[in-house]
Amino acid sequence: MKLCKLCAMAISALALCLISCSDGEDGTDGIDGIDGKNGIDGKNGINGVDGQDGVGFDELTRYGNITMHMEGTRPDGDSFSDSRTYRFTPVEATSIGSSNRVDIIPILEGGASYEFRIRRYYANPDEAYQQNYIRFVILIDNVGEENEALVSATMSIVNHAVISDDGKFFIINDVFGLGQPTVPEFEFSDMAFDPETNNLSFGYRFSVDAEFNDSGNDLHISGKVDVDLLELI
Repeated sequence: MKLCKLCAMAISALALCLISCSDGEDGTDGIDGIDGKNGIDGKNGINGVDGQDGVGFDELTRYGNITMHMEGTRPDGDSFSDSRTYRFTPVEATSIGSSNRVDIIPILEGGASYEFRIRRYYANPDEAYQQNYIRFVILIDNVGEENEALVSATMSIVNHAVISDDGKFFIINDVFGLGQPTVPEFEFSDMAFDPETNNLSFGYRFSVDAEFNDSGNDLHISGKVDVDLLELI
């Protein structure tokens, strides 16, 4: 049977449509683009203004300080080095006599004997809350004169925790009789006392044998004292 010309054209068009509408193959994925360069870091901001010291700080530190440096060996055999500044002074009347006082006592032969009582705390200056402190009691005849003579001296290191970077600590809690057999290697240096201002300054250095300190090993201690003392009237 012959198709009319119009029908043949319709069938050809339908076949062409079926061919063109079939799914084609997926294309190849494109290559990822290159990351852009990091931007330049911005400038650091301006530092803020330093805060003010807390109320009472100036009153508790106005009378000077004691520095101390210790070197030695820990009880477990490792070496250590420890430096501190003790700067806080009690201001209550009942504590001044034992922590920040000078007594000038006339000597019968002429001249005077000076007794210095110095105590400085590492932090809060109150034994009820913070008992870590250094104390010197020093008796010297004729300070600043040609016949100056050291009569006696003791140094107390009370509840001092030596804390190392490895998270271990031990405690020094000793009283040293400076210049005595327990502390044979002892030296005061640059001792100076101003009777007008009651300022006392000096350097100190000594060594302690293992049996006479809490580290259980030979201990070397040095530091400086620069304090303003009070005289009871």
